[in-house]
Amino acid sequence: MTTTETPRRRTYGGLHEAPTTYLFGVSKKTFYVFATGVGIGILLMLFGFWLFGAVVLALVLLAWAPLAIRFGGRSGYEYMSVLLGWRKQTRRGQHILRAGTLSNQPGGRTRLPGIGATTEMWWGIDKLGRRFGMIHMPARHQYTIRLRCSVPGFAGVEQEQIDLDVANWGEFVNVSGQTGDIEAVVTVVETIPETGARQTSEIARLCKPGAPELAQAVVRESQSDVRLGIQLHTYMAITFRATTDAKRKDPMAMIADLAERIPSICQNLGTLRVQAVPMADFEIAAVVRRAYDPRPDVESAVEESLREGQPYVEWLDAGPVTAEENKDTYFHEGAASRTWVMNQPPSGAPTERVLQHLLEGNGDVPRKRITLIHRPMSPADAARAVESGYLSARGELNTQRGVGSVRAEMKVAAAERTRREEADGAGVTRVSMIVSISADSEAEVKSQSDIINSLASSCRLKVRIAWRHQAAAFLSGLGVGVLLQDHASTAKTLQA
Repeated sequence: MTTTETPRRRTYGGLHEAPTTYLFGVSKKTFYVFATGVGIGILLMLFGFWLFGAVVLALVLLAWAPLAIRFGGRSGYEYMSVLLGWRKQTRRGQHILRAGTLSNQPGGRTRLPGIGATTEMWWGIDKLGRRFGMIHMPARHQYTIRLRCSVPGFAGVEQEQIDLDVANWGEFVNVSGQTGDIEAVVTVVETIPETGARQTSEIARLCKPGAPELAQAVVRESQSDVRLGIQLHTYMAITFRATTDAKRKDPMAMIADLAERIPSICQNLGTLRVQAVPMADFEIAAVVRRAYDPRPDVESAVEESLREGQPYVEWLDAGPVTAEENKDTYFHEGAASRTWVMNQPPSGAPTERVLQHLLEGNGDVPRKRITLIHRPMSPADAARAVESGYLSARGELNTQRGVGSVRAEMKVAAAERTRREEADGAGVTRVSMIVSISADSEAEVKSQSDIINSLASSCRLKVRIAWRHQAAAFLSGLGVGVLLQDHASTAKTLQA
């Protein structure tokens, strides 16, 4: 008699906030700077210069305290930078956008707001003959392509195949870091209300002119109201960094390089059972315009243009005509949006379905966008980051007592595990997430916010509202090459 052993369900860990402090809430270099200041102050007091010594110690303490204190995962300097920047922005009226023909925008265009205003759209043909768009950010020498993905899901798939897909995804991100020029792999899962345009188009295609009236009547009567459903779209944006002078000066040099690489990228995604095709420049512009103007007629028009392969809007007109942001809400084209950022990754040892409730369509939150940002490190950067994280965790353990020491021991254990995995060849990736919702009014946004918080909790996530930078966070969540970490207004030495 034989028995069949049920395979154990795999769980995944290693997601933790990398320690960045050495002692007393500051990095190693900053600690030595402050320690030198403390030593100078003490020496001055020992030599009888009490007043000067006290002033030096007070200045060191005032500079040290904002780094040691945390406000929602930020240092005091980051919090003050955002607060002062927001006050300056509102005082100058820069939180209000008016574009279009009657505005002072160059050419009367409706460009993307804020950071995205300087982006340029280029296009090329890959070696398989497919047109693809490329977003160029001149200030950062970054280029972004966007892929439209068809994801099969888990329905009817054996667990062994799912485990293989997860492993292949990890390998895809790992290989992306080894190339040295990939800044980010951004996955966007977007849900919007069903417009019924696809069904109407299919009915029109079936009812050809000259067909029997009875047959046409039967086909039209079979048309049901599908506008209560939810559409789910998946995109992937890959941001590259120009590594040569030719690519920095001439975007066409990058076009030529990407034309060779895009087919292999799509082929690698095929190992995950993901069908990926590059999006043309006008397709990217149409999808971005739909995000800023989510009216039903615009959504239907964009859907029709994407299906027929015809341009709907140019990149220079993909932004909103009117927009305004306050501390926790972003208003654009008569709609209201709210954006959250991930504060802590999923805790514990979750399965591959940990984000399922947040990703799937939800009738109570019809317009929702989940953006998962992977920033793979090169092998050299990964080794340095892992070693630095381990030393920081060790330093924090030596300064903690009581309950704090238990947390510090857990951080050391996580850092040691990451250290071993990196030595065994595993990749190291910085992960962040942006969650955005859009509705017709601010009242609807407030009611849907509770649902988002509940969904995030069910996914073991901790998210927080992107206070005082709603417009920038919304733009970053679109997957158009805007990476918030690269545009931080606070120096890295002053960040948490």
